[in-house]
Amino acid sequence: MKLKVLFLILNLCISCSVFYSGERRKIELNNKVFNRTLSYELIGWDEELDRSRVTFILSALEKSGKFSSIRYYDQTKADLHLQIILESSPKFKFFLGESTEPVSYLAERKQDRFLLYLVNRFLAVSTFFVVPDIDRDDDYLLFRLKKKGKIEREYRYSLESYRVFGWVSILFMWVDDSDQWNSILTEKVSDFLGDINNDL
Repeated sequence: MKLKVLFLILNLCISCSVFYSGERRKIELNNKVFNRTLSYELIGWDEELDRSRVTFILSALEKSGKFSSIRYYDQTKADLHLQIILESSPKFKFFLGESTEPVSYLAERKQDRFLLYLVNRFLAVSTFFVVPDIDRDDDYLLFRLKKKGKIEREYRYSLESYRVFGWVSILFMWVDDSDQWNSILTEKVSDFLGDINNDL
């Protein structure tokens, strides 16, 4: 019984709330159809969570109706080729798993942020997550558009969010953005389609 209670407490402590802090804007797409074939490739979508999110992007591209066909990596036959790139910020997981980036990355480039990260992680663990552990993901979504093998343009959109672990995150789980990634990424696709509207 004690083991079950301990497991439940540990599970609650490491529960995570996600809060999206990037810009959200509604783009009204006109009825113009590009009427071109599009091929795509995915770069940087390595983690399981990232792979699930990229399906929202592909779905939004398909539902937009802007292209006559969308295929995976068919550069030779398609009119346009799109590289969908996730530019991930360093993820540090000293106490909750393996780090996906070298520890020296943030320590060398952003020393103040790295010091705050260490202090926050120490306080979170030493107080059993009464002080929440906050990780910032300042990722970017990059659409690189190619035509006949040459880069036409690149379009970059912020995906900044915060992941909050601990007791505080439990209180705010009902208002977090964990279930909003479909609409968030759909909006980014709308931004992209609106931006290329005048470039094609």
